[in-house]
Amino acid sequence: MKVLVLSDIHGNFDALEAVLSHAGKIPWKELWFLGDLGGYGPETERCFQLLKTHKTVIIPGNHDLYYAGLLQRSQFSQQALQALIISGASVSKEFIETMKSIPLTQTRKGVSLVHGSFINPEIDYILQEKDAVKNFTLFKGKCGLFGHTHRQGCFLQKDNDVSWIKPDEGQPVNFRKKRILINPGSVGQPRDHDPRAAWATLDTSKKEVQFYRTEYDIASVQNKMKALGSSEFLIERLEKGM
Repeated sequence: MKVLVLSDIHGNFDALEAVLSHAGKIPWKELWFLGDLGGYGPETERCFQLLKTHKTVIIPGNHDLYYAGLLQRSQFSQQALQALIISGASVSKEFIETMKSIPLTQTRKGVSLVHGSFINPEIDYILQEKDAVKNFTLFKGKCGLFGHTHRQGCFLQKDNDVSWIKPDEGQPVNFRKKRILINPGSVGQPRDHDPRAAWATLDTSKKEVQFYRTEYDIASVQNKMKALGSSEFLIERLEKGM
């Protein structure tokens, strides 16, 4: 089965809509979302309603858990907290109750899904090979999916060796004879110096992942953020991919 894998939309409806249009050229059957639907961007609720129109598996991210009252203000930077307060006024009760009720880790088609890490799903990061080594011991099967870092790529494990790779766009990475931890990157706020929306497809039968980037109207999102009173830092970082 081919799956569309998204993470870290952060209220960026323009980016999400562009990704879904781009991915519409690929025959995928389910959408697996790895968390942080809200925060930073201006249209959390609109993103939530769009995801609901597809067959979607949702993992809550740390920003989503704040809306649900399950993470404290102290877990966020001042910039992130300000954005959560601004955007929180427009999220629905349905969104909040959904984020309260869904588990922090899930397994689908033998693939393990989490937002941060399998050690601490809400707030931990998988950034380096040493982080990946620890996390490989905490899920079964060949494949784990994670987000949170806003950096697109994957950790491959063969025997005792773990390496990070970021293949060219659309280049298939087969993990039939390896184990893999996949980060599709951030749809709404990439931080790998490429401002285009990041996403991936996963073929659970072929044991294969492909990474993609999509252009979208960044200026449109920036104008919406300005209208809501978002900080200049958050507005400007969208165009820099950082």
